Amino acid sequence: MDFEYFNKLIRKHRVICLFFGKKNFLKYIYRKQTEQKLNLKTPQSFREKLQLHKLTKEPLVARCANKSLVRQYVQEKIGEEYLIPQYFCKSKICTNDLKKLPQSFIIKTTNGSGTNLTIINKNKEDLQSICNKMNSYTKIKYGYLWGEFFYDKTKNQIVAEKLLTKKIVYDYKIHCFRNNKGKFHQIIEVLWGPKNDRHKKMYDTNWKPLKYSFSLPPEDQSFPKPKQLEELLLLSAKLSGDFSYVRTDFYIVENKIFFGELTFIPTAGFGRFNPTRFDNIWGSWIEDNIIRKDAL
Repeated sequence: MDFEYFNKLIRKHRVICLFFGKKNFLKYIYRKQTEQKLNLKTPQSFREKLQLHKLTKEPLVARCANKSLVRQYVQEKIGEEYLIPQYFCKSKICTNDLKKLPQSFIIKTTNGSGTNLTIINKNKEDLQSICNKMNSYTKIKYGYLWGEFFYDKTKNQIVAEKLLTKKIVYDYKIHCFRNNKGKFHQIIEVLWGPKNDRHKKMYDTNWKPLKYSFSLPPEDQSFPKPKQLEELLLLSAKLSGDFSYVRTDFYIVENKIFFGELTFIPTAGFGRFNPTRFDNIWGSWIEDNIIRKDAL
């Protein structure tokens, strides 16, 4: 992440937001990113409803979007055995904090996206540089970047976690949808590769490849159905029960499932569908309100 670039963009967006209001700010960035007009009064598409969800004031969303605070929620819903071991959660770090960690670890901030660092061998790293970078990341008011205001409702801190494996890890991201007709849908994404070369394959709950794409072009490569698929879907359903839409992210390492995070606004609500009609199909699967009132 380019700290100076994002800070400059956030300052610009914050001025626009404070001057014109949150709704007009969302209309402005939506048009810039999608070249389409945003309908917040009667949203129909998935992307429009995600923009509406950005305006939520529900504390549960802010809590579950925070990569440290969400751990208690996960423990309550599915159990702590699915949590990745955490070494610390701090407002500011120094080199002594890193020296106490194992040789390999993951370090990230609790609010926002794109601040994860994977450290394979800390003896080959500039520890002071890591500290400077992570401490600067905590100062980013990420909510004003793309209007995901709930990120700024909780304190942004630095988390260090166990690196589960040094091999390529596949992300299993399960989109969960609930609408006011009581219908429940799940769509599975499998992601792999480094940040600058990500690949994706999409499946339904029967592990049938889907013939459309969202955000990234579809891959020809197919993956064997994981043995833990039924468990993944059950865990995902439990974690998503309070929300009309959320993406539940998991890893499978040595046949064991680990929780990754809850994502309420994937691609900041700007991801493109191909064919485009699936934008409205996904939109029909979710309620306008991000919190399911009947679930609380």
